[in-house]
Amino acid sequence: MLHESVSKSTRNLYPVVNQDDILVGVVLLDDIREFMFDTALYGTTTVSTFMHQPPEVILYGQDSMQKVMQKFQSSGAWNLPVIKNGKYLGFVSKSKLLTAYRRELINFTK
Repeated sequence: MLHESVSKSTRNLYPVVNQDDILVGVVLLDDIREFMFDTALYGTTTVSTFMHQPPEVILYGQDSMQKVMQKFQSSGAWNLPVIKNGKYLGFVSKSKLLTAYRRELINFTK
């Protein structure tokens, strides 16, 4: 199933969630690239082999923009998972946040 998700995606970071949509980790494309086309491993390798804990998570509705930017800065990450009511909501990218912020500054100074 991971192979199907990765082969049809343009992302390089994938969430791993349980049946209750709780984030249990992330998988980086760089970590699976050399293994993903080795069909001999499909029956014996699980996602937990490649899974990492994210360096930070953004708490939707709780973290201020300042806190979010601090999390990006301290983690060095360009994408962080967003958690809402304990459940995985999606990823947010630092570049998209900065682009939106610049747009707001331009609108504010007009």
